[in-house]
Parts: sequence; C-alpha cells; structure tokens
Amino acid sequence: MTAEKQWADITLSIAIPCYNEELTVIEMIAKVAKQTPLVRQIIVVNDGSTDKTHQKLADLAGAWTNPQISLNIIEQDHNRGKGAAVRKAIEAATEPFFLIQDADLELTPLDYRELCQPIRDGEADVVYGDRFPNGFPETLNILSRTANWIVSTLTNALYKMGIKDQACGYKLVPTSLIRELNLTSNGFEICSEMTAKLGLRRTQVSNVPVLYDPRTFSQGKKIRWKDGILAVYTLLKYRLLSFI
Repeated sequence: MTAEKQWADITLSIAIPCYNEELTVIEMIAKVAKQTPLVRQIIVVNDGSTDKTHQKLADLAGAWTNPQISLNIIEQDHNRGKGAAVRKAIEAATEPFFLIQDADLELTPLDYRELCQPIRDGEADVVYGDRFPNGFPETLNILSRTANWIVSTLTNALYKMGIKDQACGYKLVPTSLIRELNLTSNGFEICSEMTAKLGLRRTQVSNVPVLYDPRTFSQGKKIRWKDGILAVYTLLKYRLLSFI
C-alpha cells in the first residue's frame, strides 16, 4: 500500500456526545467540519439536553450543505450519560476510524492529523491524546490533577499500556475494533471500560500531545469526583474479571 493510499484510508467518524452545550456545540461542529478530508462523518448525540441544544442542532441540520461530510443528529429521549451517547454513536459510525470529540471547546480538532499519524505510520492500532506532555498546568485544580494521576497510574499498573493520559477525551480507535469491545457503560467510566478492554487485548496504543484549554465547573464542566471513583472501580473490575 502506498503512503497516499494508506492516508486516504484513514477517514473519521467523529462522535460528539452532547448535554446542555448550547453555547459551544455549533462552534465545535464547525471546527470539526473544517478537518476534511480526514473527517467524513459527524455524529452528534444530544443526550436529553434541557437547554436550547435541540433547537440549535435542528436548525443546523436543516441548513447543512457540506457535500464532503455527513451530519447525523441523534436525539436521546432523556439524559442517559456520556457512555450511552458514545455507544449510540458507535452504532451509527460509517468510517474506518472512530474518534470521540466532546462538545465543549477544551480540545481542538486541529490535532486530528497528529492523532492519526501513528496509525498512518503503522506504529499503533489505537491513539490516545495526551493533554499534559509537560506536566499539569498550574491552572488545573488539585482534585483534577490527583484524579488524572491516579487513573493513569492505575491503568498502567493493571494493564501495562504506557498510557500517559487515560482520562483524555481523544481516543482514536478503528470502528471495527471499538464495536468488538461491546461497551456497556453509560457514564464517564466508558473511558476506563474502553481502556481496560483494549489492554486485555494487548492493543498497541500511542500517545500524542494535544492542546488543552480546560473549562471550570462554573463554565459547564460536568465530570465530578464520583466519576473518578467509577473510573477506578471499572479499571479494577475488568482486571479482576480477567482472572476468573
């Protein structure tokens, strides 16, 4: 396979799970849509939002004219959680590779090409983003620093994967592979479930530094301390189940 053909085969279905993101979701979709020819499909799962997200997405879908990218809007009848939204997007994905993109503006689609590079070069089957290649920024609160360190450290102790930032939203996975994982989580712990199941398969994972602009809880950040506990529980659960 030539390098050109190999690169052409790396096309993405972008999953955007969304809950009460009326202030950012349209801007994020616009940023994602600029990443052609990598991006061929955008799947937005509105997870029972109670703000104006539904109307904004409906208006966008009605006006969508981009011939290079298909836009799929999926409406959940109530808030089921990020994991449930991601699983719904997996069902709808049509491209060879699947990437999760949160609807906030913390991570930028400008990093898509760099995320794809290890796969193009044959160095990895899966790619994780790394938000902290130079260490945690001073602006990141101590709770987030501690939780991220614990989850990544535990991941590598249990699964020997060499992952630098397990909680990063950017996880680039072949669509066929992510379907084989048979994910079941409904909440944020889906990241840990995905990682655990990839680890048990001894999947080759690369880490790629990505830009990160964290928002605060007052700005709409939704993950809470109990989600960190669920992440740890999920990592331990799948490791222990593998011994049974």
